[in-house]
Amino acid sequence: MSVRSKLKDDELNKLKKYIRETPVEIDLVDRVMYKYDHDSKKLITHKKKPHNVLIVKAMATVIVCLLLITPFISPTMAATIKQVPVLSSIFSLAGDLGLKTADEKGLSTKPNASVSHDGFTLSVSEVAYDGTRVSIGVERPRTASETETLMERLGNIELFINGAPIDDFAPSESNHIGIFLHPGKDKDSTIIEFSDKSNQGGRPFPEQFDLTVYATITGVQAPLKIDIPVKNKIADYVTLQPTVNRHYNNIHFTVEQIKITPITTNITTRTILTDNSTFIEPWLTMGIDIFDEQGRKLALINGNGWHETNGSEKIMDHRFTPFESVPASITIKPYIHLFKEHPKGSFQMDENNEPIIQYIPELEVTIPVK
Repeated sequence: MSVRSKLKDDELNKLKKYIRETPVEIDLVDRVMYKYDHDSKKLITHKKKPHNVLIVKAMATVIVCLLLITPFISPTMAATIKQVPVLSSIFSLAGDLGLKTADEKGLSTKPNASVSHDGFTLSVSEVAYDGTRVSIGVERPRTASETETLMERLGNIELFINGAPIDDFAPSESNHIGIFLHPGKDKDSTIIEFSDKSNQGGRPFPEQFDLTVYATITGVQAPLKIDIPVKNKIADYVTLQPTVNRHYNNIHFTVEQIKITPITTNITTRTILTDNSTFIEPWLTMGIDIFDEQGRKLALINGNGWHETNGSEKIMDHRFTPFESVPASITIKPYIHLFKEHPKGSFQMDENNEPIIQYIPELEVTIPVK
């Protein structure tokens, strides 16, 4: 037996033995690859290229073995394996609890659509729609030479639902539906999101539709076009229309609708200023925080809305991450941002570099969920 063959057998035997002896509670992949890397540095090889090939083959063997044994291992180990970035979906590692739930509970679809132009490939790996927001996970092939993230390279994005521009679904007064970009699981992925304005006078999106995405990429001459099927897979959700009002000084605040799905918590509010002030004034940059009956706060995802020409009435949809389970009650706490004197219009920031807010207790609302 040659020295190279013996070294190869020794390495693979160590790898197999380590996998067998590793307890299921820990991160199997990290420990296996750490030990393999640590042990391989001790081996004497005469040619660098064959050694690198051996490492790549061993890594591939580990991944293939993990894929083969996944149906037979515990849920804990399965969840651990899914944390490996190469094996995980964008939604599972993006930091959005709703999208992670969609991936884990089969509420998303994986179209695996892609398009290439000028040597650049853009792929759509996962899509989720819950009747409130549409989330599209896009990625490019992994490359070490890229200094810009995919999010930074994405320029203008145009969306069409069954051939019609998404702004055709917006209220006639606002005539615009915002498109949001969120970080993905790494620099080579991002999440495109948009929502309807049906609670603001616009048309609701269909339960199922064909979405066409035109995306401009820096360094690529022509926009990339991808066609994606989108379907609302949510069967169970909670909708409340409390129409609860609160008044404080010149502010009239109304909670018009609450929609709770496994992916998103959507709160629709209307705020009217009863004096001559307008929402154009920076001190009236208002927002809301959401808590369940145990005081657990939801994370804000995004929001959209519009105000009249004179700026005295504003309707908003605020989208938050989902509740872990349907709560007994929901508390909505409106707040305003605090601004600096100089430079004018800039936020006051706390020690964590987060904008400082001030709650308005007189506008607080607690709504039971039946």
